Amino acid sequence: MEKPPLLLETVEQAEEVLRNAPFATIWHYQVRHVQAGKVELLLPAQPQFYRPGGIVQGGCLMSLADTAFWLAAMTELGIDAPIVTLEMKTNFLRGARGDVYCRAEVMKSGRRVTYGTATISDGAGQTLSHHTLTYIGAEAVAATTLAI
Repeated sequence: MEKPPLLLETVEQAEEVLRNAPFATIWHYQVRHVQAGKVELLLPAQPQFYRPGGIVQGGCLMSLADTAFWLAAMTELGIDAPIVTLEMKTNFLRGARGDVYCRAEVMKSGRRVTYGTATISDGAGQTLSHHTLTYIGAEAVAATTLAI
């Protein structure tokens, strides 16, 4: 009998996942909220994130959305789920000039594909960007690669 996956259920678990993810350490993400299918992260403003003109570089927002959705997917699939980003669509709506907040939500989760959204806002609650994300199980990617 297969053991059920350990689901991401708490802020503390999410913080631990981020501490153990080498890519995440440079961002200094702060986990604000975790619940089934949803995660909220804060990306504190840092001087190296700004491009000329005093606006946060768009890739920083995309990384925040991708990371928040990765954690949100873990609330349904498990902390050790071997998932990767298959597709991400981003719409930038206004420039970011300070701390940014992301709310990611899983809309549909299946055996192979997980789909959802992430919305990034500023401290005043104004929407800065909207993202749709599709994740796929890494085993499905490996099987497809081997079949080619």
